[in-house]
Amino acid sequence: MRKSRIIMVSLAALAFAGPAFAQGEDTVAAAKPATAALPQDVEVIPDVSAGDQIGIACTALTASNAGSDVRVVLTISAEPGQTPPGYKKVLATDEEVGHGAVRVRIPTVPDLEDHLVNVNVYVLGEKGGAQRCDAGHMKIVRQHTVKEPIG
Repeated sequence: MRKSRIIMVSLAALAFAGPAFAQGEDTVAAAKPATAALPQDVEVIPDVSAGDQIGIACTALTASNAGSDVRVVLTISAEPGQTPPGYKKVLATDEEVGHGAVRVRIPTVPDLEDHLVNVNVYVLGEKGGAQRCDAGHMKIVRQHTVKEPIG
């Protein structure tokens, strides 16, 4: 009984700590738990670092469009008082598509840290058509460094 309770708690923690998930066009992707302290309409914005790999579920990624070109675009969201980095959009790299999701690496580009980005997945069809999934927002933060223990 105790083992199953630990497994359930672990699965719940993974569900809330997981990567952004997009359900389709214009759908907020971040997990939105409804609690008394956090209303349903509040977007939870995950922190990611350059070099991190993230996964995005997208209904536009189906077996029928397996040969499609998939691109994940990070668009800088303007915040008051923030210095713009000198570009508006960045293409995420190292994409791997499978099972209705795409995994990408957050690119390492100058001045991207400490910016909020909107994440979109574009699935470009073989005949020129395109579908889009909105994966919500992410905050690009400085990479965490692990300090060596003393002694």
